[in-house]
Amino acid sequence: ATGRVEGLLMTVAYTERDARIRIISARKANNNEQRAYDRG
Repeated sequence: ATGRVEGLLMTVAYTERDARIRIISARKANNNEQRAYDRG
């Protein structure tokens, strides 16, 4: 998933377990991810 956090575009990998969301990793989105996010 990619979205804005306090103005910074982030890419997050997560899993859903037992009705909970667990974050696996979160990092600044790279150029390709930024373009895909901007395209919608």
